[in-house]
Amino acid sequence: MEKILNDALMPMVNEGLLSLERINSLIYLRDFIDRVSTKEYAERRAVRELEKRYSVMPDIITWGDYFQTETASSLCYVSDDAFNHAVSAIRFDIMSCNEIFPGKGKEFLDWIDEQYYIAIDEETTDREESVQLKIMKDYYVQLGITDNFTLAERAWYSSYEEAAAM
Repeated sequence: MEKILNDALMPMVNEGLLSLERINSLIYLRDFIDRVSTKEYAERRAVRELEKRYSVMPDIITWGDYFQTETASSLCYVSDDAFNHAVSAIRFDIMSCNEIFPGKGKEFLDWIDEQYYIAIDEETTDREESVQLKIMKDYYVQLGITDNFTLAERAWYSSYEEAAAM
């Protein structure tokens, strides 16, 4: 049986820190990330070695596990509105990666890194944009984002993008 909520979150559930709405959002987020990621968070060989050595699997194996646990723990004490906004922002950023980066060469990815370091060092006016682009580039490269989005996600993305433009 596949676990839909990471074991690392069980203490938060038991303490009543995660509402049913948040749990549903976290389940969706994990599924979403795992569906569009082509790269492993933890190498299978390393996971097998840990299981063999300690007779237990690590809690965080996939990128979906990572995003689910990190989101839950880092946003534990924010309002439900802030939590939902953060989950939507992650979803939007991941989908935007697929719009921005496919087909771009190493030169473009290196340019993003350069702009990020310039913006950080010199505190430029486009600092926030450079940081956001760097985060998205890192998502794209590290997770290996692929276009495996559902029709409902595409419709959501289009409406979210249109609303942001207004």
